[in-house]
Amino acid sequence: MDHYCKNHPDRKTRKKCHHCDNYVCSECQFEFLGRTFCSLKCFSTALFHAFLALIKIKPKTASERRTSLFPHIHFRPVKLIFNLVILSIFIVLYLSIHNLSQEIKLLRTEQQKSLISTGMLPAVESGVLQAPDAMVLTSTVDIAGEAADSIIISLKVNGKISSVTLPENNKFIFENIKLDYGSNEIIVQGLDSHGNAMVLQKMVTFYGPPRLDYLARDFTRGSRNIPKIALTFDGGAGNGASEEILNYLQDKNLKCTIFLTGTYLKHYPELVKRMVKDGHEIANHTWSHPHLTTFTDNRQQITTKGVDRKTVQEELVKTTDLFHKITGEKMTGFWRAPYGEHNLEIRRWASELGYRQIGWTVGRGENLDTHDWVTDSTSSIYKTPEQVLDKILNFNNDKESGLNGGIILMHLDTQRKDNQVHHMLPALIDSLQTRGYELVTVSELLNIH
Repeated sequence: MDHYCKNHPDRKTRKKCHHCDNYVCSECQFEFLGRTFCSLKCFSTALFHAFLALIKIKPKTASERRTSLFPHIHFRPVKLIFNLVILSIFIVLYLSIHNLSQEIKLLRTEQQKSLISTGMLPAVESGVLQAPDAMVLTSTVDIAGEAADSIIISLKVNGKISSVTLPENNKFIFENIKLDYGSNEIIVQGLDSHGNAMVLQKMVTFYGPPRLDYLARDFTRGSRNIPKIALTFDGGAGNGASEEILNYLQDKNLKCTIFLTGTYLKHYPELVKRMVKDGHEIANHTWSHPHLTTFTDNRQQITTKGVDRKTVQEELVKTTDLFHKITGEKMTGFWRAPYGEHNLEIRRWASELGYRQIGWTVGRGENLDTHDWVTDSTSSIYKTPEQVLDKILNFNNDKESGLNGGIILMHLDTQRKDNQVHHMLPALIDSLQTRGYELVTVSELLNIH
């Protein structure tokens, strides 16, 4: 059975804390006298318990308990002095380790300042050092070498044979070797014509996961410098406009990002298969489209009572699993919170599974939400197809960036009997393309390949 670090759920590990029994990866653990601990708190607690174990506990008579300050503890002066000496040593060791960790942090800070002063890292406001707004999405390596043409060269990654090759003109190469999160052991081995095997090279490298805080951001717009727009659709419980929308997109040869719930997947598997066949990018819209925050009640994005890490992650995982079962494909690493209800805590829970929250573009007093789900024509946010078209085309019209990087929100369902917003799609697509905009998926908008 595989075990994962309590702080990094994507990292496998075999070591666990001596005190709390939680599994921790190499980055989170430290060793003391052959014991593994996950934090200074667990270490100090373990020391305290060890000290208590040195004190002899001895039952006393009722009269002794009445007159004793510590009725259940029997002190012996010599042993007490010995225990105090041991405790003092433990305290000195604890303080030494604590001071060492502080010095390491200080050293790292000074190194960062040095890099900033040389221009290798950008400076930040108020002298506060922050992690760069970036992350590594995938990590691959190439390994090249020389050997006689008669030698069989094999590549083993993390204990498994990854590839085998024969040199050409005494040269060989293994390309695009994908690394897993955490520690990676790479072994290049040669086998001659007599069956003699030899390890040519053994390498151990570490590939860290994406920074969770980066994934936990709310992405609502791509680059304002490039004329690209993402046309996105949410599929909840109904499919009232799905076929017509897919037909429009097919006629225009467009690929879009579509966010689907588990309910939609369960009820309309054939439509889902068509989306994949047509080349659309399918993302996660949770399983049951729940309210994750209290926004509907009090206009505040406070996590709803009863919603926790397990709730959010199960909503995402069940949807992903069903999509794979229907299509045999992997759902893209994007999700969109139902009703736009989310906060940093919720986004972090999703990011632990590798999901980025994708919203829609909002400006000053304007946005790219079509509100196509609104049926009440007297509502202040109700708009006809023509009004929605005008709203999008004039978004940020007074700025040089215009619609660059914009994310438009529409839905695959409609409850309107007339003035159905999706009917303006052909005109919208033509108008945007005429103005020089390229309609792309969210992955293309964020430049992820």
